Amino acid sequence: MPNPETVDKFFGAVTEAYDALLDAAKSANDRGYRVSRKLIDEVERSQRETIDLTRRLALAPRDVVGFSSAAIRSLTDAQGRALELTRQLLDELTEGQREGRDTVRKVIEANRGAGQAAIEATRDAVTRAGTRVQSGVNGVRAQAGGVRAQAGAVARKARRGTESAHTSDTSA
Repeated sequence: MPNPETVDKFFGAVTEAYDALLDAAKSANDRGYRVSRKLIDEVERSQRETIDLTRRLALAPRDVVGFSSAAIRSLTDAQGRALELTRQLLDELTEGQREGRDTVRKVIEANRGAGQAAIEATRDAVTRAGTRVQSGVNGVRAQAGGVRAQAGAVARKARRGTESAHTSDTSA
């Protein structure tokens, strides 16, 4: 029977590894959501700006200066948002790489702990089995010694009985 502490240590380490992987998956999901949400918000904002710009042109088709100014402002804002979205994406990728390294480190440490617990449990089992085998061998040897002693006693009795029978036959 393995030591309960060793079993707890092994399964604790396995749980740590799974928890680290699950946390990494949750974090990746959260990062993906943030980037997707930001992208959707920017697309929505760009659509509104495009509609507003088109409405302005439809209402005042001769206001070329006003329309040009609004179009340039809209393009500048769109470029700024694109740069901000790119920055956020790069930040999320950097954070993902850092979390990935941390997750790999945690999994490796947990697997090392599980391996050590498995080695310890195996060592305990082998030691216990060896002790039992040795005591079994010693018991068999002791029984064999007892059987030999009994066989010797029986043989001696038989010899004495044969000798007695032989001497009584020769005396008569």
